[in-house]
Amino acid sequence: MNLNYIHRIREESPTIVKRTFLNHAARGPLHGKTAEAIQHYTKCWGEFDFEESNQKKKDSRVQFSKLINASEEEILFTPDVTAGSRLAANLINYEKDSNIVCFWNDYVAQVYQALFLKKTKGIEYRPVPDRKNKVLPEEFAQKVDSNTKLVLLSHVQWLSGFKADVKEIAKIAHENDALIVVDSIQSSGAMVNDVKNWDIDFLTCGTAKWLLGPNQAGWFYMKKKLIKEFDPPFASYQGVEFGNYDEPYWNVNDMVYMEGIFKYMNVNPSDFLYAVASGGMGIILEFGIKNVQKRILQLTDYLINELQQLGGFEFVTPLEREYRSGVVNVRVPKNIEIAKKLKEDNIIVSSRYGGLRISPHFYNNEEDIDKLITGLKKHLE
Repeated sequence: MNLNYIHRIREESPTIVKRTFLNHAARGPLHGKTAEAIQHYTKCWGEFDFEESNQKKKDSRVQFSKLINASEEEILFTPDVTAGSRLAANLINYEKDSNIVCFWNDYVAQVYQALFLKKTKGIEYRPVPDRKNKVLPEEFAQKVDSNTKLVLLSHVQWLSGFKADVKEIAKIAHENDALIVVDSIQSSGAMVNDVKNWDIDFLTCGTAKWLLGPNQAGWFYMKKKLIKEFDPPFASYQGVEFGNYDEPYWNVNDMVYMEGIFKYMNVNPSDFLYAVASGGMGIILEFGIKNVQKRILQLTDYLINELQQLGGFEFVTPLEREYRSGVVNVRVPKNIEIAKKLKEDNIIVSSRYGGLRISPHFYNNEEDIDKLITGLKKHLE
């Protein structure tokens, strides 16, 4: 483990030097590289020369493709994680006996796609139950059948931190000729993602959490062989041919889609936001995503052990290591009040689902967790 690198990342972060920040499942802190990107953009704007920031935006697309083992041509800019789920759900032609399958308590960006299609088109929604907060392939197998058009799934659950067996659930979907879209916002930048190994059709993600970027910048992955199979479900001038950047002009008599995945673009991607996002992903790529995952799991091992030593807690998070991620949720009495008191002590976590959701990144350390435990002891007395 490169301790010098971790020390430098901590020292350069305006957030980390002032606070014990254990809240990456909510939103990442400001880092030196992202702050530098913000300052550099103001310089570009002042000079009205956006060539560098535009290149950073292009670079960020390559960076994300590396983090999920995709090719650049399979990656689309989106405004957020919800936009990707919405795009995937609306690409499909549904029939009267079609159904959609999703874990019942998944993040709302996933669940609401199924509920919306049920409400507007009468598509059957089949919620998948959990087993003590475990979202298991065998439960999906009970719901997916030959009429299933789409399976919606988060790789890591936002409330419990449970890490799903994406590959096995994708296999179940494909055996029934269904497509699968994976929400990776609680995973990308923290856990190893591999869209090729998982054999998934779509992936959607935002940059504002473990990827250490800003809000309102996201990514959508589409398997290469599917790009030509669909037409865009929404009208947008961003996905059609417009001549050239020096003198753009859109054909107002016909819509001629761009080649490749950009035909699905439904947002004007911000040079500024993606330049900042590039800075955040650069931090992760330099350390290495496998090293990031290893260090996060070491820290959550330590956290769980310390909480168990403290005693009296019920874990929302399944404790088996193969199901674990960077998110640990533990039930505490008056969790909202405790989270606020911890914040007054400059210890940042979230109150979620009757517990405290604690989410360290690779540059956190055991001292951060010790401060949290000390704070809990103080406020739970």
